[in-house]
Amino acid sequence: MSLDNKEDIILFANTLWFISKFKESLIEKLIQEKYNVKVLFLREGPSLSKEFFKSHKITCYNYSLFLSLYIRSLLNRKKFISKNVKLLSFTIGPIILSSFYPFNKVEKYATLEGLGRVFSSRKIYMRIVKLIVKRIYKFIFEKKYKAIFVLNYVDFAYLLENKIAPIKKLNIIPGTGVDSTKYNPDNLIQKREKLNLFNKDKTLKIDEMFITFIGRISEDKGFFRFISAALFLLDDKKFKDLKFRIVSPISDIEKIDIELKTFLIKNNFDIKPYLNDPISYYAQSKVVVLPTIYGEGLSRVALEAGFLGIPIAAVHNRGISSLFIDGVAGELTMDYEPYGVSRIIKKICENYYQYLDINKNIFNNLRQKYDNSISTNTVFKILDS
Repeated sequence: MSLDNKEDIILFANTLWFISKFKESLIEKLIQEKYNVKVLFLREGPSLSKEFFKSHKITCYNYSLFLSLYIRSLLNRKKFISKNVKLLSFTIGPIILSSFYPFNKVEKYATLEGLGRVFSSRKIYMRIVKLIVKRIYKFIFEKKYKAIFVLNYVDFAYLLENKIAPIKKLNIIPGTGVDSTKYNPDNLIQKREKLNLFNKDKTLKIDEMFITFIGRISEDKGFFRFISAALFLLDDKKFKDLKFRIVSPISDIEKIDIELKTFLIKNNFDIKPYLNDPISYYAQSKVVVLPTIYGEGLSRVALEAGFLGIPIAAVHNRGISSLFIDGVAGELTMDYEPYGVSRIIKKICENYYQYLDINKNIFNNLRQKYDNSISTNTVFKILDS
């Protein structure tokens, strides 16, 4: 696959959207240094622009097409994959598939972007799946993979406690990286000025802003808990004028059944499709609500909101709690029920300006830990060692 003296590296993920959304900084670093980058995916995922891949001359393969081309190259006795190629796999499917032919002998690295639904679901069938996945991980991480990346210290400890991966192969990277030149308090102010969200005395027009849920429309993401918490608050005369917004992928919005969508619209829930550049949604947000209950690695939404200084109301999970230790504005609850979510939204709303007085040092601390350059350089050092 190599076109010159550079090494080949393949990034393999569930969706092409994931690579485009979260790995552009890493790809640019790899290209800048010494790699020819190829992308492998199981499906395209949500709609996305492919301009980034075109501008960097990156070939993207659907997994089934890739296998077809590989078999054809064998029949024609031509090399399609060099032996010294590196492979970075993300999430369960690609991590397991990468352990088999034709990748069984290439140098492999696994990134667990969180332990996900399989490891956190309480459903019986998912617990059975978890036992199977744990055994597969234990074998392939010991025998097949050179290094494993996790996004937080809780996942790091979990893999060690359950003897899933040897400590010599484990590495912690600070999330998927956030572009601090875009997500920062100064840019937020500029965006809000353009949207006319300031009064003449420079105070925010809080009554025009939203309590915003950003995420997939699913039980694990806490979508229905968000709706219930919102309705509970709207039934309180003191909070009956609060405005609520749902920001989700357009594919999820299209799948909402008519009855639920009609109910949400009737109750003044604003429903918007997720954008590749969602800063306008953040700018219009009074609070960002993250009622996720499954094992995230490190919440991208929480990081972006944290960088901007927007208060976050979140349910405790392994991928968010560390951000509150690092100083993001907002409240964290151990209560998974809607009352727990509504309680912390209420607390933020009642003391709102206290949360807006975010210290510049907090932004700098987040940037020094989670900026995309930090994340990218951490991965690159391991690959290049």
